[in-house]
Amino acid sequence: MLYGLLALLIGLHLYVLTLPATQGALPETGEAEALWWGFWPVRYPPPAVVWLAAGVLVGVMLWMARRATKAAVKTTVEAVGGETVANSSAFPSGLIVLAILLLAAFCAFPIVHTRWGDAYILANAMAWPDPALRLTHSWQAPLDVFLHSQLWLSFHQRFEWNDATPVYRLLSPLAGVFYLAVVLQLSRMKDLAPAWLSFGLLTSLGVVQLFFGYVENYSFAAAGILAYLWIGLAALKGKRPLWLAALVLALLNATHPSTIVLSPSLLYVGWTRWQRGRLSGWRGLMEVALPVVLVAGSTLLLMETGGHGLAALFSTDRPGGGDGRWLVPLFATTTRWEHYTLFSWPHLRDFLNEQVLVAPVVLPSLLLIGAGTIRSGWRSIFSALPAGERRAALFLLMAAVCYWLFVWLWNPDYGGQRDWDLFSLSTIPSTLLLVWALPRVVTAPQRILAAGLPLILFQALHTAAFVYQNTLPWQWPG
Repeated sequence: MLYGLLALLIGLHLYVLTLPATQGALPETGEAEALWWGFWPVRYPPPAVVWLAAGVLVGVMLWMARRATKAAVKTTVEAVGGETVANSSAFPSGLIVLAILLLAAFCAFPIVHTRWGDAYILANAMAWPDPALRLTHSWQAPLDVFLHSQLWLSFHQRFEWNDATPVYRLLSPLAGVFYLAVVLQLSRMKDLAPAWLSFGLLTSLGVVQLFFGYVENYSFAAAGILAYLWIGLAALKGKRPLWLAALVLALLNATHPSTIVLSPSLLYVGWTRWQRGRLSGWRGLMEVALPVVLVAGSTLLLMETGGHGLAALFSTDRPGGGDGRWLVPLFATTTRWEHYTLFSWPHLRDFLNEQVLVAPVVLPSLLLIGAGTIRSGWRSIFSALPAGERRAALFLLMAAVCYWLFVWLWNPDYGGQRDWDLFSLSTIPSTLLLVWALPRVVTAPQRILAAGLPLILFQALHTAAFVYQNTLPWQWPG
């Protein structure tokens, strides 16, 4: 089934190569890119390279399918609920080398565009000639904007920075270092998945473009989400204190408020520890509430002293963008910032395009796994797992579903394509859920390799085309 999914995705990418590129080429339904923007990066590499990559992928799938019939992979096998999950007894040192190479790519191939979201505004507003109008504080990303603005103010004269782009090209790869460090730690968790699977799926996401000098407010948020999920998994097992998970999430919320949607998963960790007798009610409440109150209070103090406090939050910096409306409208669009209604085909199309753009194999794979689990009797399968496995699954599922709901409900002022970066953060918990689920459904070691390696390879090639697209020179139309 996973190979059928990959064949479908490869076919759709090749189909997109045949679409007309001129504006208005599809007058009945709109420009081709607007309909297929999740697949559109495939059009930027030379077509011969795309066809060669497709052939290599098909060849890998055929080879891995044949290899899966033989016991050629030697791994230790750990029983899980009557089934088996493959885990290597040693951490592959090659993953560290791959992480270093990826970090070098973050620095060597900075993206050059400022066409999406608020990139153009951020790059210029932080360096505005009039200090009174210069961007130094924003409720849209309090800690992130403050950090970048202060770095620009400290060094722009010494290095003759005309705008804030160099600051982002410096700090964005630094956030990538943080992200890769957490990926390596997650890859060491033998009860999660084989190391290569965790590393491969998490580093092939389109989210990594945020670390290629990306000018926006999401690089540290992406790294922080992964760090929170890692610490949350450890807190479920009692290996990390609950207050640490709460503190990381609180700092993450102050970095970018959209991450508040992860709060239910933190409450689930606290409830689980209380239910198991690991935590008293009052102590658990304090461990969750105190870090949140301290960070929220410090953030408010930072914003008030910067002249951008609560008055700005409820006026110029109010959530909801240009029209102040948070959610996709139910029945009718009434402002130019609303692009479709909640249950319309254009809305669903944008949702699917966004998932394909950033994580093309993740949601479809989870849907296939979910369908197979339901068919096999999910209650019996789930109840057969050890209690710790069930808690980890529910924690990751809760984080993923809350983020999917956010992507589905939140109104994208710039449209789904231009707000891809805000919505890309949703793929981090869903990818970690796939990392957890795949080796528990495909249990034989050789079959895990046969299933996981083509998924990673396809996603990595798709993301490489996406990054390449945005390293090409681009200027605002004159």
